[in-house]
Amino acid sequence: MAQTAEGNLLTAVPTKAGVRILRVFLATVLMLLAANCFLKYLWWTACYSAWSGIPKLYDQWQAAGTRASFNGWTVIILEGASIAVLCTTIRLRNAVRVLVSFAITLAGTAFLALVLSWIKQGIR
Repeated sequence: MAQTAEGNLLTAVPTKAGVRILRVFLATVLMLLAANCFLKYLWWTACYSAWSGIPKLYDQWQAAGTRASFNGWTVIILEGASIAVLCTTIRLRNAVRVLVSFAITLAGTAFLALVLSWIKQGIR
C-alpha cells in the first residue's frame, strides 16, 4: 500500500485492466449459470415430452412444461446479460463487438454445458 505524506493509506482504486478482468469473470459466471439452466431445460423438456398423453402423470406433465419454459427463458436472459457484459469489455466497432460477444458467449456456454454434463454424470 502506498502512503501519503500525512501517513494515511491510499485506497485501492481499480485499474482499467482490473475492471476488465472483473467483467470477464462476471461474464463467465453468467455463462456458467446459463449452461446449468440449459441442462435443466433439456431435462424438463425431455420429461415434458415423455409424460405427455399419460393421464396419470398430468400434473407432473404440466409442472415439467412450466419448469422447461422457466429454464429456457432464464438461459436467454443470462445469455443476453453475458453478451452485454462482454460488449462493455471488448474494444472493437459496435457491430463487430456485438457479433464477437455473441460468438464468445455461445461458444463459452456450449463448452461449459459440456463440462457440466460430464461433471454431473461422472466422466466415464
